[in-house]
Formats: sequence, structure tokens, C-alpha cells
Amino acid sequence: MAKGGTIVYPKDSNYLDLLFQDIKSIKIIAVLLNGNMRTPKIEALHRLIDWLNARSTDGFKVYKLSLDNSWLGSNPWLSGFIESDGNFYCEFKLNSEEIATIIKGYMRVSQKQSYKSTTTISKNNSNFYIMDKIREFLDVKNVTEIQRNKPNYIELAYEVRTTKNLSCDILINYLTNFPLFSSKHLDFLGWSEVHHIRISKKYKSLDGTSKLISLKNGMNTKRTQFP
Repeated sequence: MAKGGTIVYPKDSNYLDLLFQDIKSIKIIAVLLNGNMRTPKIEALHRLIDWLNARSTDGFKVYKLSLDNSWLGSNPWLSGFIESDGNFYCEFKLNSEEIATIIKGYMRVSQKQSYKSTTTISKNNSNFYIMDKIREFLDVKNVTEIQRNKPNYIELAYEVRTTKNLSCDILINYLTNFPLFSSKHLDFLGWSEVHHIRISKKYKSLDGTSKLISLKNGMNTKRTQFP
């Protein structure tokens, strides 16, 4: 789409970087993002647009658009957000008969509290507002404050979890309409199957429990197949 970019393999890392350095590609990305931002990171996009406009040689200027405040269910923005910062989980215990009990299936998405590290969290610097919109869209009761352990520090963050059935149903419907693109889509498919097994109570048989175990062992970092 941007007609450029380089895939970079950072040393001793388990991820890839997609790096854009040419002006033409960067301008395309800026135009695509403009008007579709929902977080305080919009200030970085606006700085980029100022930088591009100052270097424009063809007279083409990009007009800086404000935050997108449309309903989250109307476009794939939340899908991209979950792609980056969300995960799907399945938890349960086995009773004496090796049947699953206390089954929990949820999606968790989190984001650091402040866009930039400051001593205070202002409205223009806080990620609470977008997390609260996600909470509202998914019909979750609260945005939870958590601490995330980083290599050299502890990061304060906000978290939203889809713990109740209605929240999971809303998410399944949304991600069916606006699918994930990476292997996380496979995690979503497995997680949604866990949700349906839990709702139907099929887990109360050995076959159902066996299916749950298989699904759980094939999710997230345990995944070995990527069809």
C-alpha cells in the first residue's frame, strides 16, 4: 500500500520491524493515518505532517485532521489495536474425573497510562479515554489500572478484559466483521471456539475437555502451526 519499506530483523530479537525511510512512502502513510487516529499519539502524526509540509516541493500540503471519534464498531481501528496490544486467553481446572471446571476465556488489551513519560497525566497525554471507549464498546464494567514489569522499570497501564459472555459475543461479532491479520487471528478462532464450548457446556464430557486442552495448548506462544 505504501509502495516501499524495508523489513528489518533486529539482532537477538523475536520480532520484525517494517521501516519506511523514503519521503514518498512516508507521505502515503501520513495521509492514510490522517483522520483515523484515536489516541494522544496523534501529536506525533501532526509533527510528521508539519515536517512533510515544510519539505514539500510540489505544493501539495497535508491538512492535519483531528481525532476520529466515530463509533468503534464502524471500522477496523480496534482490530488493529488488538493486533498490536491484545491477547486471547483460556483458563480452566480439571476435577478428579479429568473434566474441565471453572472455565475462563477472555481477551485482554492494555495500554500504558501516559503517552509520554511525565509527572502528571493530562487529558492530552492520557490513554484512559480511548481505553474507556473500548470498555464501553465491549460492555466491560471497568478499566483496570495495572502494573507491567519491564526490563528496567515498572510501567503503569490500563487494561480492559472481556470476562462476561456479552462482552465476548460483542468482540466475536466485531472481529468476524473486521478480522485480525497475523497469527493472532488463529488465536482468536481458537478462543472463540473455547467460548462456544463453555456456553454450550460441551466441556462436561471427556471429548469436550480434550478439545479445550488442545485449543489452549495451541494458542499464543504455544502455537507451532501457522496454516
